[in-house]
Amino acid sequence: MNDKYTPSRDAGDLRQTNLLRDVAFNRQSMNDGHHVSPLDNGKVNVGADGINVRLVQPIQEEMFKRVMSMATRATIGLDLEERPGYIDPLAEADSEDWEEMLKGGLQTVLETQTIIFAVSGVSRTCTHQLVRSRKAAFHQQSQRASYYGDRPEVRMPESIWLNPRARAAYMKAVEASHEAYRIATAEDISYQDARFILPEGTDNYILLEYSVREFMNVYAYRGCSMFSWEIVHVMRECRRLLIEAHPWLAPYVKISCQDGPCPNCLGTGAEEGYVVQNFSGDEVRNVPTARCEKCAGTGMVGSRCTFQGWETVEGQCEFPWAKEENRTFKPLHHKIERKQ
Repeated sequence: MNDKYTPSRDAGDLRQTNLLRDVAFNRQSMNDGHHVSPLDNGKVNVGADGINVRLVQPIQEEMFKRVMSMATRATIGLDLEERPGYIDPLAEADSEDWEEMLKGGLQTVLETQTIIFAVSGVSRTCTHQLVRSRKAAFHQQSQRASYYGDRPEVRMPESIWLNPRARAAYMKAVEASHEAYRIATAEDISYQDARFILPEGTDNYILLEYSVREFMNVYAYRGCSMFSWEIVHVMRECRRLLIEAHPWLAPYVKISCQDGPCPNCLGTGAEEGYVVQNFSGDEVRNVPTARCEKCAGTGMVGSRCTFQGWETVEGQCEFPWAKEENRTFKPLHHKIERKQ
């Protein structure tokens, strides 16, 4: 053993317990070739390079609109009896009230539609954060069932990449961990035990399943640039893809500090962005891709910073209203201040 570390047992203590016995779980001698990671490529992705996000299950728009309209009118009551003059509420083309549920109220109807994103190339560090959403479902690549490979793909933060000493140490650590993983699996130790060796930066695949309501809630929190850059990048990519598929959602999927459409960007030409439509198909505004001093190019403006962490926001968040004196939450007992 390494003299710098002290194990809880003596080197000669080889006792085993039934719970910890490594018998039935997948390992190299049991792998039929179908349980091998496609990310066994020796690649080191820097920052957000190589993260792939796809919207694999969009919203069923027509049904969603009808149900939202019905939910809005449910407080009045709907006649489902086929009497003379009966109009089937499922076929009724009522465009006046579809958007009411997105603006407020109970909004439980937003849970009737599920959207699914496929994400590849994100680190285990990121997926550990993604799965903390409690009203969502996840289907993730398993380090227990599958062999991650001789040189599993890893992710390196830009802060480490930009520091030559830290970068060299990172690469040395990754190489050592992969060698230890190869030795453990070659010794036919199960994948579920060998995975303890792999770095947190190991890339993997995950499916993210949200109701529309939950994605709006998660994005309001995790879209904020004050959180870990990798999950923020994934959340913003998810939003971008969702809005491309359903432009009328743009005003409602926003970070908690964003109040509404940017007045500077209203009426800009379609060549600067994409056209946002409401449920009735009317063009209501454009979301620009160009940089704007008022909204930082997001098309949405805010008045107060809503970040509730200990870190100072200035210099980290790109929004012009992200000022320490402009925060709704100010930590009293713990504070992490930015170096001058």
